[in-house]
Amino acid sequence: TVVVVLLGLPKLNAQQIAITDYLAECERKYGSDADLVNGEKYYYPYRQSQGDPFFFSESRSAVILIHNKEFEGQQLRYDVFNQKLILDFKDIYGSTSSLVLRNEWVEAFAFENQKFIRMDDPEGEPGFFQLVAGGHVSCIYEWSKDQLLNLNSGVQSYYFTEPKKESYLVIGGQFYPYRSNKSFLKAFDPERQKTVKQFMKQTKIKVNKAPDSQIRHIVEYCNTLFHEDS
Repeated sequence: TVVVVLLGLPKLNAQQIAITDYLAECERKYGSDADLVNGEKYYYPYRQSQGDPFFFSESRSAVILIHNKEFEGQQLRYDVFNQKLILDFKDIYGSTSSLVLRNEWVEAFAFENQKFIRMDDPEGEPGFFQLVAGGHVSCIYEWSKDQLLNLNSGVQSYYFTEPKKESYLVIGGQFYPYRSNKSFLKAFDPERQKTVKQFMKQTKIKVNKAPDSQIRHIVEYCNTLFHEDS
């Protein structure tokens, strides 16, 4: 079951401890190694490429969950090309600085309308996924970008594609990719398939075009089918 709620956890505001101080505290507590990215200053390496590797091009306010502690109002950029989180902050001198967060410390983060959690992918590799709907039946998106050679340019140059997603239902820890109503239904046993298919017809949902609100609606309905059997 995929359930993450970025609420109700101990909140650390500026009067208590800054996120950068907390990260330093974690560094002391959990140790360090030569490859540690936490605290490493971030320098943008793609100035010769068109576009950018981020989910949002600009830094946005986010909530970040690190070692079960919640930090609100942090300026964050999600690099979906490299699967890195870039924290933008003011240093003690008031200058803007950026650092790469250590992925294994970040349990979840959320922009205003989108929540992301750290979990293992179908191959067992950890990564960040957008949690669209949780429960016994969950829906998650895996976001990525590609950096491609620009064939229309007279000189060798590269560009980033727009963000693209792979959609999954997760049921009992099992991943079921879907791109259409037909593949969505394959995640369920034959009896539930009939019921979900009827619901799709009644609500006229096309999962490949549906906004997140409609996906949440159908996943919530799918969860009721399992509750009835419990």
